[in-house]
Amino acid sequence: MKSFLAITFLAVVGLACAFKSPDEVQAEALAYVEDQITLLLRKPAIGRSGGGLACYDKYIPLITAATENSKKDTTICVQRASSQREDESNKVKQQRTTLNHQVESVQELFKDCSKHTDDLRYLSCIRDNSQVLQSTVQQVSSSATSLANGLSTAYTNIASAEDRCTQTVLEKVKADTDALTGALQNCLMNGFDEPQPELPTTTAPDMGEAATELAQ
Repeated sequence: MKSFLAITFLAVVGLACAFKSPDEVQAEALAYVEDQITLLLRKPAIGRSGGGLACYDKYIPLITAATENSKKDTTICVQRASSQREDESNKVKQQRTTLNHQVESVQELFKDCSKHTDDLRYLSCIRDNSQVLQSTVQQVSSSATSLANGLSTAYTNIASAEDRCTQTVLEKVKADTDALTGALQNCLMNGFDEPQPELPTTTAPDMGEAATELAQ
């Protein structure tokens, strides 16, 4: 029984440690974006272009938001997998209780036999209960094997789904940031596709008015 629990625990820990956390996914997305931006800035055409800071003001926040979304989306993947593992674990709790009772009954039999100080009476006790002991141990072994196999399969399927979910998030954020980086490059080289509003030349509004405008 202890071996069954130990093997199951190690399997779960191994699966849990194999996947990227939301922070790790966001960090990978950020590193990818930084590489793309660095490559963009090294292009001679970009260095000679006069797209202006307005391009960065528009697209850098969008790129940053995409990487932040990757963390949120990965969190959904992780939480869903965790919930599914908990559901699978709950399914075997009743069977585990039954296994515990069976193990305890075997332990009680040995305990009762061990009370005999006389060797003959002790051995006779074991012999007389051997069929019950053997039957119970076989039942425990069979049930534990079946439960372990089923739970292991369920955890493996959940882990695979979690991995696919995380990879989909990474692929999506890379595709989104690629598109945004491309739009940034186009903006830097050619300017905005649509006319940009001119900056006001009058006195800047106070913070209350600015906050209202942003909210709108």
